Amino acid sequence: MQVILLEKVQNLGDLGEIVNVKPGFARNFLIPQAKASMATKTNIALFEERKSELIAKEKDSLSAANARAESIEGLEITITSNASPEGKLYGSIGPREIAEKLTQNGFPVDKSEVVMSEGVIREADEFEIELSFHADVNAKFTLTVEGEET
Repeated sequence: MQVILLEKVQNLGDLGEIVNVKPGFARNFLIPQAKASMATKTNIALFEERKSELIAKEKDSLSAANARAESIEGLEITITSNASPEGKLYGSIGPREIAEKLTQNGFPVDKSEVVMSEGVIREADEFEIELSFHADVNAKFTLTVEGEET
């Protein structure tokens, strides 16, 4: 299925590109999220009319993402959780807990922006966490997990 991208999508393409994707990906993610539209002649013509507006919107979102990344880069956050004497956590710390802690500290972050390529945290230690604010903008900060014996 061919779609025209209305914004840059990571690992897929840039604004205005016509790309082939699987129908389910287009129907269930790209089109409902307004990241793409079907690549019909009328939609391509509509895109050409709105191109300057979409480029300006993309620049605004990129500059906002860069500002957010600069504010978080190098930040150090501590989360305390129940743990065994050996440092193993009872439960785990995932993207939701990290996003909530950052938001509490004045850095509003959505859990979908937290990238945890190695999975959830299950032990007390220091970790470097990556946040993805835009297809081109990432930020890293240090998360210290302290175990609290109960």
